[in-house]
Amino acid sequence: MIELHGQISMAFLKKSRFTGSYQGMRYLLQKAERTKEQGSQEQEDKTETVLEAVIWPEPFHYEKTEEEKKHKKDFPFHEDGLWEAVGWLNEEFLAGHF
Repeated sequence: MIELHGQISMAFLKKSRFTGSYQGMRYLLQKAERTKEQGSQEQEDKTETVLEAVIWPEPFHYEKTEEEKKHKKDFPFHEDGLWEAVGWLNEEFLAGHF
């Protein structure tokens, strides 16, 4: 199972993305901005910060893997969201969705 306690923090994710692999599954955790509400011509779109989790099969890294092979899910960008994302990574691994 993927166990990231002590290896990753929200402070790290605010500035960098975190990548790893586990028995044939590669994964990425990164900060992302999503449009929450479309703005009018006078106003900008409202966005929210999320934690994006992505999985894909080995052997290639994220940039070289075709989009259709990647599975993504967004989580709240806070400590609890981080551990929800790690739980999702493990669920996806056990289900073979990579």
